[in-house]
Formats: sequence, C-alpha cells, structure tokens
Amino acid sequence: MITLIGGRSQLGQCLIPISTLPLSILTSENLDLRKTSKISSVLKNDKNKYLINFSAFNDVESSEYDEDAFLINHLAVKELAKHCAENDKVFIHISSDYVFDGLQGGYVESDRINPINKYGESRALGEQAVQDYANNFIILRTSWLYSHLPTKYNFLNKVSPLLMKDCQVLEGAYDSLGSPTSALSLAHAINHMLEYLIEKNNIFNRIFHYSDVGRISRFNFLEEIANQLNKKFNLSNIIKPVSNASFNLNAPRPKDTSLNSDLFEKTFDYKRLEWDTALRNILRKV
Repeated sequence: MITLIGGRSQLGQCLIPISTLPLSILTSENLDLRKTSKISSVLKNDKNKYLINFSAFNDVESSEYDEDAFLINHLAVKELAKHCAENDKVFIHISSDYVFDGLQGGYVESDRINPINKYGESRALGEQAVQDYANNFIILRTSWLYSHLPTKYNFLNKVSPLLMKDCQVLEGAYDSLGSPTSALSLAHAINHMLEYLIEKNNIFNRIFHYSDVGRISRFNFLEEIANQLNKKFNLSNIIKPVSNASFNLNAPRPKDTSLNSDLFEKTFDYKRLEWDTALRNILRKV
C-alpha cells in the first residue's frame, strides 16, 4: 500500500516499528537518489498507491559546495514527482523549515519562502518540483528533527556522547530559534495522517507543517537535554549561551524558523506533544 524511500533515515527507523499500515521499504542500496535517470526504472514494478520520501541531503554546511544536495533534494524529488504523476500515485514528501529566511518565526504554510543558504534553496526547489509535477501530493515541513538513533545529522546523537562525560561545558546559540521535533513524534503523526488519508480517500494537494509544540533557542534545547541527562546519570554538565556567529559556520543560518502546525492538528484531528515531553520520551531510549 505504501512505498517508503529512506528506510534507514532516523524518521524511517522510527516509523517502521510503529506503522499500522503495510510498508515496502527502500534504502539507498535499493534506490540511489543521486542517479536520477534510474529512479523511474527502479520504481517501475512498484504497485503501491502511496510513495513517501524520507530521504534528503541534510548536511547544511556541505550543501554550500556539494552538488549532491541539489541532486537529492531537488532533481531526485522532481523525478519522484513525475513518476507518481505518470503512475497515478500519491506523493508525500518531507521538507524543511529552512525554506524560510528566519526573519519572522511562527511560520504558517502560506508564508513566503525565502531560503538564505544552499540547503534551504535545494529544499525549496524540491517543494516546487512536487507542486509542478505531482498530481496528488502532500508536502510536510518539519523543524529541528532529532532522535535517539545513531544517524549522522542528528543533533541529539552529536551532543549526547559529549554530555555523557561529567563536568563538560557546551555552548548553545541563544539567538537561533526553532521548534525541536522528535522523529518519533513525527513518525506517529505521519502514521496517523496516512491512516486518515486511506480511510477518507482524500488528498489535499497542499503543504502542512508539523513540529512538536514550542519555540525555543538552540541554547534552551541543549540546556534541557543536559538537564535531563544530568538527572538520569548524576552528571554536572553546564550549557553556556553564545551567539550563533561564534560558531563561524559557512552556511548562514535563519534566526527563527519556528513553525505553526495548527493546520495539521485541525485537518487530521491530531494532538501534538510539547517539545520537552517529546524530548523526555526520546531520552528514555538513550
């Protein structure tokens, strides 16, 4: 019924165990999205009605110079959208808060996108490709995705080994704001959305936002991770607030990409978790 691209992504690994619907799972071994000319031939025997794409090039820094960012986030998405249109499939694509410039925060789906780095640009082009080529689609933007899993571009996976050593001092940006989202929370929301779509046989052809409830800084997020791990393992780590500029990053970062997800809740009759509750659920698995 559902073909999932990105089975080894943190979101894929969270959805697969809790899915109430049958999944056909593809990984980069089955489908290399960098080989865009082969996408349609790899999928030609797929008879499932729904195709959901969890795969993405998520390295914001490397996106400034690595052509794979645009291959995977834009051109591959274009081919997937075309394939879905040609084979009467519903295309569900996961996108990013980084399509916004961060000057506003609390973004709703109709707000103008204006990416300020190459990663955001590649994501914005991917969204446009879905809208241009897919006949039946949902684009689901999310924000600051993290999990307990040892995946490469997972903020919690990067900082938790450091915080498991006692008496550490880590720095978090007080001027970088967003909506942290547990991959497990998002997986449950997507499973609910898929159940709804199949039961109602309804497609919206539109963009939705989904994040856990809250708007906080990277400093606040890191501080809460440290607080919870300190309590759990009797540690005494400290988080220091610094400006984002102090990290000397190559790719500019939008200041506030927090998302308003009211439309998702109302449309699919779904109650989201507060960001700190979702974090506690994830840290129980660490």
